[in-house]
Amino acid sequence: MDHHDMPGLGRKVSRFGAGCWTIGGPAVNNGTPIGWDGVDEDAAYAGLVRAHELGVTVFDTADVYGLGRSERLIGRLLRETTRNNLVISSKVGYFAGTARHPYLPSQIHRQFATTLDNLGTGYLDLYHLHSSDFGDRDTYLQPTIDSVVQLRDRGLIHAIGMRTPHRFALEWADRPSHPHAAETRRFLHLLRSVRPDVLTVRHNLMSPRYSPGETDIFAFARAEGIGVMIKQVLGQGLLLGTRQTGSERTFSASDHRSGKPVDADLLRLLGNAVNQIGRRFGAARQDLARAAVQYALHDAPKAVALIGFRDASQISTTLARANEPITDGDMDFLHAVMSPVREKMTDSQPGTNAHRKN
Repeated sequence: MDHHDMPGLGRKVSRFGAGCWTIGGPAVNNGTPIGWDGVDEDAAYAGLVRAHELGVTVFDTADVYGLGRSERLIGRLLRETTRNNLVISSKVGYFAGTARHPYLPSQIHRQFATTLDNLGTGYLDLYHLHSSDFGDRDTYLQPTIDSVVQLRDRGLIHAIGMRTPHRFALEWADRPSHPHAAETRRFLHLLRSVRPDVLTVRHNLMSPRYSPGETDIFAFARAEGIGVMIKQVLGQGLLLGTRQTGSERTFSASDHRSGKPVDADLLRLLGNAVNQIGRRFGAARQDLARAAVQYALHDAPKAVALIGFRDASQISTTLARANEPITDGDMDFLHAVMSPVREKMTDSQPGTNAHRKN
């Protein structure tokens, strides 16, 4: 597996990381389903072991993934391998417990201590602020910054992370009429306040494209010297053809998909696009995964693509051909094939018609 120096971390990391949300299993946080059905703990652990065997050195989790189960599974792995060779990332900011707010400083320190205990480690390589909700009038923003900086100064964390909006171009902040202007300004304000070392970005074949002259999140991060981790590169399995029209599953009340039915027309368009991609790249899961992963990394060669999985077979299949580059012609093909899907997704987003991009 390829390894490279990642901005913000100051060390070499694997090009692909293990995204460990899925292995946490079903969970509910503050009445909201946030988990995944059908996760077997032993199979999930075997997936972690297989990822490590394949050369993955980045393992990304959160306190809220399975309400600690994901962290504890990684803790099992850390007991069986060399900790210094791995980059362990966790997050805080969604789980309040009995505190007034997830970012109450005492809650941050409690959650951090629990995270270290779950993982069986004395430090984190990367600690992410998982939410952008810092209370009324950002009451907890500066106390949160002070808390994580204190942890960094004590050597308990090595880098600070932050998530980005799903849609971002730097220039939108100066266009008051743009539908994402306020969100962009909000993100820039938080970024200037927190000064993160690493950003986590949702980016895949279904993500919007940008106009010439617009600075997307990848160009912005490069200019700022900030590292990037890319999540949902497989579109939660949609880009592998795992969900087809007419075969919709029923999810439990602890699965985040239970309240997010996928539009049948979107599934039809997506199924057609995946079939076309399969004819060009190969229809097997590893072939479709190669196209999706390489697309996601095309504009961010120094980023880490986080790969979700439930077991050893899934992580092996996804990574089987993920390192094989695709051509500029392949990129043009993928842009064209996915255009109807993006159009449909744009139309389904209220207030975003003015931002439709080709």
